[in-house]
Amino acid sequence: MKKTVRLFGIAVMLTVLTACGSGEGKKSETQAGYEPEQGAALLIADENSVEYGNTESEVSLGYEYEKDIIRYGEMSEEFSFRKDVERTQTDHAVYYFESFIKEQERQACITATESVLSRIGGTLPDIEIAVFLPQTFDSIAILDGRLYVSTQSWDTAEYVAGVLLAGYSEWGNYGLAYGYANHLCKEAGLDYRESDGFMPMSDTELYDLNLLCFDVRFSSPEDVEAAKNNACLFVDEYLSAHSDTEFLKLLSDSGTVEGIERANEVLEAFYAENGVECSLTQIRYQYGGMTLDYAAASEYARFYLEKDWQDRGWDMNPMVSEHFLHEDYGEVRAFFECNVRQMGQYQEWFGFDSYKNDLPVIFANSRRKPVSSFYYGDTHTIWLETVLHLSHEYIHSLMFVNCDDWGPKWKSEGFARYYDRLYNDYAYDFWNHCLNSDDEEDFYNPREKSCVNAYMEHIGRPIDMKIQTDYHDWLNLLTYANGWDDPNLTYESGASFLGYLINRYGEEAAIQYVCSYHEYNVQWRKSYDELVQDWNDYIHENYSWCDTESIQ
Repeated sequence: MKKTVRLFGIAVMLTVLTACGSGEGKKSETQAGYEPEQGAALLIADENSVEYGNTESEVSLGYEYEKDIIRYGEMSEEFSFRKDVERTQTDHAVYYFESFIKEQERQACITATESVLSRIGGTLPDIEIAVFLPQTFDSIAILDGRLYVSTQSWDTAEYVAGVLLAGYSEWGNYGLAYGYANHLCKEAGLDYRESDGFMPMSDTELYDLNLLCFDVRFSSPEDVEAAKNNACLFVDEYLSAHSDTEFLKLLSDSGTVEGIERANEVLEAFYAENGVECSLTQIRYQYGGMTLDYAAASEYARFYLEKDWQDRGWDMNPMVSEHFLHEDYGEVRAFFECNVRQMGQYQEWFGFDSYKNDLPVIFANSRRKPVSSFYYGDTHTIWLETVLHLSHEYIHSLMFVNCDDWGPKWKSEGFARYYDRLYNDYAYDFWNHCLNSDDEEDFYNPREKSCVNAYMEHIGRPIDMKIQTDYHDWLNLLTYANGWDDPNLTYESGASFLGYLINRYGEEAAIQYVCSYHEYNVQWRKSYDELVQDWNDYIHENYSWCDTESIQ
């Protein structure tokens, strides 16, 4: 990318002479309505006024700005802004500065950035950098090739790594970007670190070198230092045997579903040479912005975690901690890898022909309404208040794309409730904890506790329910104990009805029936009402041992 820098020294000199002759600089009345004279160098004096420079040190050093507007919003929908900015373009990047950022700050940003970008030994993509005052945006985010940052030190590998990710791979491996940023900083005479040789890390997961491995909230300060050191060492050794173009291809590929495997293979070979055996994750991570802690991406979905999110049922789930997904990288990696595996199993299990995998999953709490986990079909988005519901809502997303009719509750919620325990490791300990608990607050419905007591009397205590095999039996018990004779009454009754259809007619035939409009099934020679009656007969016949009156 080659972009022309427009110099306007003559105009600057005229402006200075004009300002000196009048004895004072001209001031604008309002930021929005101000239009400088043609050719004038627009400088920012403070947050409340816009002034012409009247000393040589204040004069712009060669960059001409045009007024522009930037709109920014985050996936959580809790933070967005529209800002007036001033835009300039160089040979290597496009810069947007919030209007009140002073010229010295702009010059420092552009000078440092240009010095490293000019040393990239490969094709330079379109890179955009938007800089704001800390009170506007005190964070970092990358979206569609644009880096959003607040004013900071511009000569650090951390900043340059963000620039590289904005240009080459938003979801790319952070360690690769950081190591190459350090290499460029060294070449440009900026702040950089010397590698001290390979440094071992406390956990094998941390060799992933993704964004969270460089964050002291998710790993120890010692491991963060080791991650930085090893990233720099890897890049130096790689560049000693490969071109910059080959490295930049590796960085770009590390942010894709297809390319991350190749990037991991190269990293694992580097670790093997240093005596470390590890298996790297295929989950990719990204900056979160103002409201999001971070974002994670997989083949099946993109996950966005709000900074203040807390799992609604953490204290009832042995697999979930109070600050779940906010602190320990090993816990974060285990969760996303588990659910990605389960997502793939669901797609394979249902055998649906098509699915839109560009699925945002947003972990958010009660600032939204309604306060619940749900799948929103219009935007193909999942909102979660607890990890227990991820499989349930994911099944909704599969149905929405592949089923013609999922309006009745038994089809939509019953289907999702029946199958959301099929592959849901985070539900197993949760449900057994609830079933064996003596605390009434551990149950959403008092009737569930009564059913538990009857179930314990029938099979003995304690309950050790296997999600994949025993859950349907539990649904049938709830249905009988509560007298639910309509599949559309509750999620559980709908799931019980679907389980009956599967046991009676087979899984494939039952799923086809769920996804069809037809009330009458020609193959089964049954109407919907007849199927419901058959289900009621089955429940009463097989669960009569559970006397409803005795457990009221």
